[in-house]
Amino acid sequence: MAVTKAQLIALTRETMDAVSSDRWSDATITRALNSVYGDEWSNILNAQPYYTFGKRTVTTDVDGQVAFSALNTGSGDSQQNFYRVLSVSDGNVLYTQTRFQDVPLATTTNYLPTYPRLFYTAGQTLQILPVASGTTLYVFVNYKPTSFSDLTSDSSTINFPDGGEWVLANEAGAMLLNKGGAESTAAQVLRREAEMQRGLMLDDLRRYTINPTMMAYPDQKYDWSGG
Repeated sequence: MAVTKAQLIALTRETMDAVSSDRWSDATITRALNSVYGDEWSNILNAQPYYTFGKRTVTTDVDGQVAFSALNTGSGDSQQNFYRVLSVSDGNVLYTQTRFQDVPLATTTNYLPTYPRLFYTAGQTLQILPVASGTTLYVFVNYKPTSFSDLTSDSSTINFPDGGEWVLANEAGAMLLNKGGAESTAAQVLRREAEMQRGLMLDDLRRYTINPTMMAYPDQKYDWSGG
């Protein structure tokens, strides 16, 4: 069932038993929901990295970098805000992630094209190696939707798993009831409720097939030579 911005604000008031209270303005509730909404999307994408999935075609700048902002797309209620990189390739070769401390001179010395294709995070950019301007890359990412406070109107529909609105309302309600420490006991009840609901939601999202979850090493076969 789709839930609008206004409905989620109202649901949060109801979970707090504060429908007739003037202690919390809609603006304050919106700020709390905005924080919780972002945090819960992080939980979803950490539990199920492919829950959202997008391909970005980007081009390196003169320093061989790609800004994180280039991995965002959309506007208004249809934003796709970059969260994590899933893969980087040029369409033929897969780039492997490394760390700056492992290749500190790669951007200042003769790092030839025959070397491995690598990337590392540098501030709010991806540094691509070897350094080259105008290289077209295909970056697959997961992303968060438009933040709660940036939804264009009260009638905008939130982008969240069905039924998960209770996680948002209870967690935001707990945060708001802790205001001044006046309702800390009620806040703890709502937080426990949110924790139980979150666990069930994430368990559902982790698996879309009946196959068991498989353990795997974090490296890949082409990280090793002589195979």
